[in-house]
Amino acid sequence: MAFTHHHLVTDAGGLKTYFQATGWVVAVSGGLDSMCLLHALTLLQQDHHCPPIRVLHINHSLQSQADRWQQDVENKCQDYGLNCISHKVVLCPQELRKLGLEAAARNARYSVFKQHVQLGEVLLLGQHADDQTETLFLRLLRGAGVAGLRAMPQERLLGLGRLVRPMLHVRQTDLYDYAKHHHLSWCEDPSNQNTHFDRNYLRNQVMPRLRRRWPALDQRAATVTALMSDTQALLDEVGSADFILMRTETKLGECLPCADVAALSRPRRHNLLRYWLAQNQVPMPDYAVLRGIDKDFLHSAPDAQPYLKLGCNWCLRRNQGHLLLMRRTEEPGSTVTSGAFTMELQAILQGLIALPEGVLSLNQGAKVGLALVEGDFIEWRFRTGGERCKPIGRIHSQSLKKLLQEAKVPAWERDYIPLFYVNGRLAMVANLWINSGFETDLGTPAWCWQRAT
Repeated sequence: MAFTHHHLVTDAGGLKTYFQATGWVVAVSGGLDSMCLLHALTLLQQDHHCPPIRVLHINHSLQSQADRWQQDVENKCQDYGLNCISHKVVLCPQELRKLGLEAAARNARYSVFKQHVQLGEVLLLGQHADDQTETLFLRLLRGAGVAGLRAMPQERLLGLGRLVRPMLHVRQTDLYDYAKHHHLSWCEDPSNQNTHFDRNYLRNQVMPRLRRRWPALDQRAATVTALMSDTQALLDEVGSADFILMRTETKLGECLPCADVAALSRPRRHNLLRYWLAQNQVPMPDYAVLRGIDKDFLHSAPDAQPYLKLGCNWCLRRNQGHLLLMRRTEEPGSTVTSGAFTMELQAILQGLIALPEGVLSLNQGAKVGLALVEGDFIEWRFRTGGERCKPIGRIHSQSLKKLLQEAKVPAWERDYIPLFYVNGRLAMVANLWINSGFETDLGTPAWCWQRAT
């Protein structure tokens, strides 16, 4: 069936439900797909009361013709009476090295998309059925699971608005016919012929042969992606139910009890972990990493301190029998410093001493705190082993190691808790304990430690 602008508002096109959006933003590269979408939308405007339409063109500056393509898009928008915003991007060298050209360019595009799509607006992309089939095969070849084999969703959240692909059911051959029928012109990116890129290799070398052998390939691929979407929805329901039952909130944040997670079957356990990570938008680990979590976090020795980096901003830890999903911070060992100073009258009058990891402040209402006088020599350092402390109210001194364990201080924080020595003797352990004999008299101002946040 020949493609027309009416296909955009069918159930397959999906635009019918977005006539109440505050605006439609059309991403137009200048290629066949986006130029067909842009033209079809101008015809749709004549038949329907559409939201305001504006065009967004992203110039990657990767081809010598890039500026000419930008001018062509701007000229066509002027012919249609549409506002066009052109945005030049510069690819991040680190992302280029780490992800490659295709992924780095995609990240740059979507970053711009999020900047320009306002609350209640819809971003429209011209990706079609051939793109979807290629994406499915690429995901399969990379070993993707159910979530990956959904390929590209027809719609999803994007920043403050939504992203919609209204031509995901249309074959590229139908778009060629549409462009010829309406005498459209478009840009041909020469890099599309470079089979060094995986997608281009599939598109130019593999897919034509598969389609000759299996003419209904794209329809079957669409069925697979739909089935995978339904399957993932079911897995999310199970993951959500398990998460609600097991989720625990501690002072360190959201966590899952290791024993409860380990009691689940492996498929259900991995599904729960994937659901938890997806809810926090954490980069999804592969199957081998999930198996490693089983071994290193759930079935390792009780005193082990497993640590797993997840993407650039997250990590997984275990503490007191719980799995913790935490934001990564700079490793403490690379920033903490020790030092010393002599208490001066001016510092006492100010009531505040700034140190690299926090502040010592004179607190008028503290129930207990450190007593300091002018001339005291104060050192702050960190555990080396063998330290002992007799907290106020205890009969005997105890090893600092045991005290920290009793206080359930996470193991990865224990070596970076500042110890304050006064005139050569341990006097205070961060904001946890005052060593007996160094406390202030009841009702008098006391020095207290507060770590920088």
